[in-house]
Amino acid sequence: MFKIVVVAAFLLIANSALARDRPIQSCEKAPLLAEIQKRVPDHVLGESADVKPAPVGTLPTFPRGIWMRSGSNLTCVVVALDAAGTPQDAVVSYPSRFALTEQEKQMVLSVQWTPAQVGGQARPSLVSMDFRTR
Repeated sequence: MFKIVVVAAFLLIANSALARDRPIQSCEKAPLLAEIQKRVPDHVLGESADVKPAPVGTLPTFPRGIWMRSGSNLTCVVVALDAAGTPQDAVVSYPSRFALTEQEKQMVLSVQWTPAQVGGQARPSLVSMDFRTR
């Protein structure tokens, strides 16, 4: 039950119309990332873990239409991983008011990750993925 509440809160924050978009160059500066972190305090940022999570397979390639819909050349997606590295949810952290289609979300969730480790222990984590127009 707790996981359902966390996922629901995760989605509500990510779709918040209150978040302001300013052009950013890196997903580490995504305006909604801090809000997502507050909602899942047991998850560590993948970049700050002793052993960073890494994709086991290849990352998905989105069609060019995602950038046309988002209105940005950079789209940031935060993936919540459990302690085993299995994706639990994916939310857009930049630009705000933009969401993945169900097909795009399933593409992101299909990628298995190695788990993040802190102090030798596997931990649930948040991984920020960036997709750029080339």
